[in-house]
Amino acid sequence: MIPSTFPDKFKRGSGFVLGLLLFLAGWKLLSLRLASPILLPPPGAALSGLGGLLGSAVFWKAAGATALRTLAGFGLSFAAALLTAFPGALIPVFGDFLRPLLILLRSTPVLSIILLAMLWFPSGQVPVFVCFLMVYPLAFANMQEGMSRLDPGLVEMAKSFQLNRRDRLRHIWLPSLLPYLLAAAQAGLGMAWKVTIAAEILCQPGLSIGRRIQYAQANLETTQALAWTLAAVVFSGLGELGLLALRKRLNRRGL
Repeated sequence: MIPSTFPDKFKRGSGFVLGLLLFLAGWKLLSLRLASPILLPPPGAALSGLGGLLGSAVFWKAAGATALRTLAGFGLSFAAALLTAFPGALIPVFGDFLRPLLILLRSTPVLSIILLAMLWFPSGQVPVFVCFLMVYPLAFANMQEGMSRLDPGLVEMAKSFQLNRRDRLRHIWLPSLLPYLLAAAQAGLGMAWKVTIAAEILCQPGLSIGRRIQYAQANLETTQALAWTLAAVVFSGLGELGLLALRKRLNRRGL
């Protein structure tokens, strides 16, 4: 028996495939129009270059180093957001105190932060610091939004029934905040990869995707630059798909 959700899933899947095919077709036509592999190689060449990278030990070392920096900055930003968003929502004065910092972080160009961080930190730490600063405001805003949407009636009911902290966290706080936390994680992870690699391109740590992209660009190896870029896109996409799967699993459990 075919599940009732099959048609909807098929439509979503076919829409994704159609969009991907149109993007590849546009890329192919543009590469033919430019007629220069230095300006824009065809998608087949870039995908072939990506396949070649996957069999290289240097690729996995560079990708692993970039992934560790990305996850470190991403994790630090979420930890800081958790430590500040809750008191920021519960204590208005504290929220007002943090607002100028958040406005400053959202308004400052990423490039400026990278250049300043290069004066303060070793090259391997610059991408972590930049990722932390860029993702923190996004995580903070989502967490604070979740706190503001919490039903005060549920909180009062929990107090009246004298629920302990563990039960309050499990039955009230988590169901209310989890969608906002996962939404922040999905958006923040994509941003984390982008700003980490952007910082790597400028500060040139020894092992990094950013350094490989910059090296390929400097030597007019556009195919290699695109292959490394596609690798970063794949890793970021896999992370977001993992978070999406976690979100669906938690939804099935009623969280």
